Amino acid sequence: MKTGLLVAADLYGCAEDSLAQDALTHILEERAKENHMQVQSIRTEQENETEYGIYSICKAGHIILHVNYEKGFVAIDGFSCNEEADPEKMVRELCSFLAPDKMKLTYVDRGDFGKKADMKPRHRNKSRKITQMRNMTKRFGKLLMKPKSL
Repeated sequence: MKTGLLVAADLYGCAEDSLAQDALTHILEERAKENHMQVQSIRTEQENETEYGIYSICKAGHIILHVNYEKGFVAIDGFSCNEEADPEKMVRELCSFLAPDKMKLTYVDRGDFGKKADMKPRHRNKSRKITQMRNMTKRFGKLLMKPKSL
């Protein structure tokens, strides 16, 4: 059972003119509307002189952009559980607007556990090694306690 798609993009060397906060917020609103993301609210936060974030709460999802002017870096997360929404297309359109030199996209199907074996916790039982050590100690002790025959 899949509940939604998360698309994460790391963009390096973005065009300087595309990193303006007002322009990027406007493009985000347009692209989200075109791709049925149903934006409910948008908030921008200036983190310091060179970084800011744009946070968009959508119906059954979100869009988050983290921008670093100095490095020309933008991190984008687009997620939606809404079947009409297309977060992948929206993120790709934002990427084409930002015109990066390098780009890395990651896709995550939320709610997809894969095989039943993938859901099991991954830990090893160490009691077997402890038992082996106890048995070895007993055997070694018996060997030492044997009287030596002439």
